[in-house]
Amino acid sequence: MGTEYSVHKNRTVSPSDEGMALRMRNNYHPLHFHQVHGDNIKLSKDGTVACRSEGFCKGIVFSDRPVMVCEQIFVKFVDISTNWSGALRIGFTMNDPVSLKSKLPRYACPDLTSMHGNWAKAIAERQVKKDSILFYYVDQNGDVHYGIDNEEHGVFFGGVNTSSKLWAVLDIYGNTVAVEFLDPGFLNQDSVTDVQSSALTIFRNKGNQSASGLLQISNLNCNLSFHRLHGKNVVLKKNGAVVSRKPGCYSLAYAFTEKPINIGENVIMQVLQTDYFARGPLMYGITSCNPSYLDQYELPENTDDLMDRLEYWVVKPDTNHYRIGDIIVYKINAEGEVSILKNDQKSAVFHVDPTQPLWLFINIIGSISELWLVGTSCNNAVTSLENQFESMTISSEPSADMSMTSRSPNQQSFTECVICYEEPVNCALYRCGHMCMCYNCATKMWKPSSTVHCPICRETIQDVIKIYR
Repeated sequence: MGTEYSVHKNRTVSPSDEGMALRMRNNYHPLHFHQVHGDNIKLSKDGTVACRSEGFCKGIVFSDRPVMVCEQIFVKFVDISTNWSGALRIGFTMNDPVSLKSKLPRYACPDLTSMHGNWAKAIAERQVKKDSILFYYVDQNGDVHYGIDNEEHGVFFGGVNTSSKLWAVLDIYGNTVAVEFLDPGFLNQDSVTDVQSSALTIFRNKGNQSASGLLQISNLNCNLSFHRLHGKNVVLKKNGAVVSRKPGCYSLAYAFTEKPINIGENVIMQVLQTDYFARGPLMYGITSCNPSYLDQYELPENTDDLMDRLEYWVVKPDTNHYRIGDIIVYKINAEGEVSILKNDQKSAVFHVDPTQPLWLFINIIGSISELWLVGTSCNNAVTSLENQFESMTISSEPSADMSMTSRSPNQQSFTECVICYEEPVNCALYRCGHMCMCYNCATKMWKPSSTVHCPICRETIQDVIKIYR
C-alpha cells in the first residue's frame, strides 16, 4: 500500500516486434478518454478533455484503446488549481477499463497500483503549468519515459509488463483539474512547424556566428550528394541531396556520400523532418568501402554489425536531441581526427585511419526522419565554428580526468579507448607498440587479412596483443 507502483516480470521485445507495434499503432485513431472513469470526472470535446468537476480525488481516467510500446501519449494541462496539493498521476494498466467499472478506487496511488497489473506515479507539483504539454511512453523493457514541453526528462519508473495489452491511465488529482489528449499528428503539423520556424529564425538572425550562416556563404559547394546505393527503407529526393525515411520504418535507413570525403573538408547537413514516434540515436560513421560494391539487401539491421565486415568501418551513435533546422557538420583532418558539430557546438570527436579513401554514412533510424546534404565547404568557410571548436579541444596539460596527457604522437599516453571512448585501454598494437584502444575495438577494426593503420602513428597494424593488468 505504501508504494506507488508494482513490479511484474518483463518481456523483452525484439526490434522487429517493436517496429511491428509502431506500424500497427499508426493505424489506430488518436486517443480519447474511456467512458469508464472516476465519479468526479466529466468528459467534453468529443471525449478528448477530462475535467474533475469537484473535490480532489475520484479522478481516474483511461485511454479508450490500448496503446503500443513506444507510442507517445501527449497530455495538455487545460486547467489547474492552487487550492489542492499533489498533482497528476500517469501510468499504465493491463486491465481492460470495462473490468474495473464496478471497483474503481478513489486514487491511482496507492489504491489502483496495489491491484495486479497497474502502474502509476505522480509527477511533481511544480511541473504542472497551464497549457504545458506532457508526454510519456513505455519502452520494450518496461521503463516509462516522460517529458514536458519538448524536453525529455528520462525514465520516470519501471517494471511495466509489456507482454499484453496496455491502456494509458491518468489520475487527475490535486492541482490538476483538466487535461486533454492531443493528437500527435496535429502536434507534428503545428508544434514542430513552430520549432522549425523558430530555430531557423534564430540561426539566421545570428548571421555569421551561427551554424545556418554556413548556408549563406559564397564558397559553399553543392557538389556532394548521397550515393544511389542506400538502405531499403529510405528514398532519395532532390537529385540525391535529400534522404527521407519511409513512414512506419525504423531500420535499414542507410545513406552514403556519393564520393569519399576530402581531408579538411566540412560536410554540412540540415535536419528537415523529425518523427515524434521514433526513439533512439542517429547512427553515423566512416568506411573505406565504396558503396558501389555494396548490396542493399546485405546491409544489416543492427548498424554495429557493419564492423564485422572485412572493410574498414567505424560506427558511432549520435545521441543529440535534434529539431527541424538543426545543422550537423562532419570533418576529418589530416591526423584522422573526425569532429562533429551540432549547430555551433562541438558534439563528438573520434579518430580514423585517413590514409585511405573514406566515405561518410548515416543510418536515420532515430528521431531524424529526413536530412538534407547541403554541400561542402573548406576550412575558412566555418571560421566561427572552428574558433569555438578550437576553444573546446582537450588541453595538452596533464589532468586526472583526461585520457590524453601530451600533444606529441610519440609521447601520448591513453587510459581510455580513442575509438569508443568508453572502455579502458587494454591492448598493444604490433609493431608500433601504441596502446590507445580497448581490445574489443582493436579486433573489430583489425582483421588478419586487412590493412589497417594505427590511429596514432599510421603504421600498419600486424597484430593486436591483449594486455592484462
